[in-house]
Amino acid sequence: MSDTSNTDTVAQDIDAETSGAVDEDDADGSGQSIAVYAQWAVFAILTLVALIATLQFYFSASSAIDTFVTDRYRPLFNAAFNLVVVLGCGLGLSVLVRRLA
Repeated sequence: MSDTSNTDTVAQDIDAETSGAVDEDDADGSGQSIAVYAQWAVFAILTLVALIATLQFYFSASSAIDTFVTDRYRPLFNAAFNLVVVLGCGLGLSVLVRRLA
């Protein structure tokens, strides 16, 4: 029984010490703001790389359709591929709007 109360007291002491240390770091705010800006910079770079990779995939897939599909069925495959891309974009946008709202 006394072990539980000692553990609770120690946990409360650790929480009090930790919250005091966090408050001191937040007072100047420069460390946190630099980290936030760095995260946004990495996010922007990764978004740009993903956009470039997506465009390259789109054009490569279109080129593969042109190479492997006969002229007769090429418009059908291009339409199906474009429909899948549009549906994927619509799904991603709807998820993003729901999270933002």
